[in-house]
Amino acid sequence: MFKRQKFQTIRGLRASTAALAIMIVAACDQNTDIVANSPQEQNLSELQFVEKAVGKVVPSDNAYSLHQKGGDIVFVSVREMAEWDEYHIPGAISIPHSLLKDGDEFSWKLLENLSQTHDHVLVYCGAGHRSGFLASEARSRGLDNVFNLDGISFWKEKYPVSHGEKRAPDKEPKLIHLDEAYYYFESGYDDVDFIDVREPESIAMAGGKIVKGSKVIPLSDLIKNLDEIDCKKDTVLFCEGTFDGGECSASPAAGKIIIDRLGCKAGHIKYMIEGFGAWEAAGYPVESYSSEE
Repeated sequence: MFKRQKFQTIRGLRASTAALAIMIVAACDQNTDIVANSPQEQNLSELQFVEKAVGKVVPSDNAYSLHQKGGDIVFVSVREMAEWDEYHIPGAISIPHSLLKDGDEFSWKLLENLSQTHDHVLVYCGAGHRSGFLASEARSRGLDNVFNLDGISFWKEKYPVSHGEKRAPDKEPKLIHLDEAYYYFESGYDDVDFIDVREPESIAMAGGKIVKGSKVIPLSDLIKNLDEIDCKKDTVLFCEGTFDGGECSASPAAGKIIIDRLGCKAGHIKYMIEGFGAWEAAGYPVESYSSEE
């Protein structure tokens, strides 16, 4: 498996195209540490797709089965580095969404090279929203074999993930569930901020709605907007999730950034694991989002 520094390609491999070539070759050679013996032997011999709320996705079961049978698949995480550091698909390559969204030339060149050297490139995030947007963008650029995996929150239910170093308890944001988040909301606390860390395109894909009264600070822009976080208040973070089991990964990553960068007490920084999809499906208050841009 790649060592962590090899995955931080965007940070350290701008030096030369030779370094880029080395990484791609390494990806081909090292993308084999997803363990064999799938719990369900599947009768799938080609890439399959299903329609979900986020659009057309490749189910984790199908992707895992094909990979285990020797299919030429490379997994690309478009989650941010704080998310990657927590856990990721073994053998994957990290190209953060924030860099692709900003049109970073090196990031797009790397994705293009992966598309040219593999049969299938499966991009993934937590529950398929950010990666769905980028898969569509990639295909509009002529990378016709780049598709959206359903999300690492579905993958990790059955298949292996690589974990980063465990954080100290006083550095971990607090996981809360939908009912507790709604309790904070319904109580009308003046000292609680609801912050949506989804990307604008993810909000648009979910119908343009946000939790009523919440503030939108996309994860990719969080570090530039830390002055909007009040450490004296409780902060409830949430991201995409889904109504059918997908979990957020952007919101816990945002919590860790806030704790590390601002020194907020971990007990004040909370994230709702089920995400906006579950909130809306429960019939809890939402409102339309209007971007200021």
